[in-house]
Amino acid sequence: MRASITLIAYASASFLISFLILLAVYTRYPILYGIDGPYYIIQLEHLASKGVIKYPDPPLTYYLLLPFYLLSSDKNLGLKIAVAFYGGLTSLLLYLSFRRFSDLSGLAASLTFTISPYTLRLANDFLKNYVSLIFVAIFIYTILNEEKPSRALIFSSLAAVAVALSHVLTYGVFALLALLIFIASVLIRDNSLKVMRYGAAGAAGTSFLLLAIALTVAPSIVGYDTAKLLSFLENPFKEGSADLMRANFIASLTIGVGGFIYGFFKRSKLSPLIIGSSILLILLNTPMLESSWLFRFSLMTSILIPPIAAVIVGEAGPKARFTTLLLIIGLMIMVTLPVIHVLRPSISMGEYSELQEISKHVPPGSSILIPSIRLRYWVEAIYDDQYTFITKPQKPLAQIQNTYLIAEKGRTPIRIPPRARIVFDGRYLLITRIG
Repeated sequence: MRASITLIAYASASFLISFLILLAVYTRYPILYGIDGPYYIIQLEHLASKGVIKYPDPPLTYYLLLPFYLLSSDKNLGLKIAVAFYGGLTSLLLYLSFRRFSDLSGLAASLTFTISPYTLRLANDFLKNYVSLIFVAIFIYTILNEEKPSRALIFSSLAAVAVALSHVLTYGVFALLALLIFIASVLIRDNSLKVMRYGAAGAAGTSFLLLAIALTVAPSIVGYDTAKLLSFLENPFKEGSADLMRANFIASLTIGVGGFIYGFFKRSKLSPLIIGSSILLILLNTPMLESSWLFRFSLMTSILIPPIAAVIVGEAGPKARFTTLLLIIGLMIMVTLPVIHVLRPSISMGEYSELQEISKHVPPGSSILIPSIRLRYWVEAIYDDQYTFITKPQKPLAQIQNTYLIAEKGRTPIRIPPRARIVFDGRYLLITRIG
């Protein structure tokens, strides 16, 4: 009875802490965060009204977000609650994955995921990427807690399919993690690792099979995201260096090296997972990569640190575990607090207010040219099918009819085309009719 109460208490804490922290960060502004925030509104509005998403993309995550979108009158708030909810479930799964070693080990995995600066940046900039981490957590839970190798193979393979249908970055990291775990479990000749070996083999094999299909006969199954993978593989080291002194890179590399040493020299049931996570942690934070790619890959650190944190707390011994947990959490909070201040929408609330007034100056059915992608996504999210959005005029300006240019003021010099007529000159936006 007491064990059940403890389990419920820790499990509830794992979910609620993650859910409430992310929701508290998210609700500082009434609209979605990041440059892609309105993109998700566009996709879900089309999924809800037309049954398909507007732009090619791995579709599964949109279906996970859809119930929250449909049930909420405030679509921005509905999606924030959805993202926080799935983040809470991921934290819960991480706790359940490691609680068999100790409740505090499970809590360490859960909390280091929740309050990681990488996690919050993912939830800010790449919502689908963040939500899809739940399938990585399912894979980790399976290889650590499933008892039958055949079931581990099936569940891990299904997790691989779900990841492939969710987000290309999660998909790539998941495939490499599964492959590294499989190799480590084979090299460590221990029969107790049979479940992990089968699970990792199923996940890696399914991932690479899906990659082959996506690169050849059916690129649509992953939303044509393989083009992004090929773009990275063509030139991952192009000019544009990352700051080698960034504290998060140094800390991640240190944790990765420490985790690898532990997994290599102290053999246990966790060793393949720790070795795989550590190697990947080092690779994803190596400053050799071009800076824009390094930023994206390093954010996946959020799901790689929790297994190592769980081991650190578990190895501390019963009397020192709580103190060790507090020390880890304290260090994480110190790194994370400065990050929270930069998490915000891609536009100011003043700009958003003026965007809501566009229909007063631009008749429905008009064509709109918006050079700024930040503004375009928001205009498209607010007005959906009321306007035709164009990236550049298809005809000479003298022949264009019923087309408007919407530009940001104060960011870049605005060149008003000849014969254009200003229809709105606000504090943030300038709207001109160019044809």
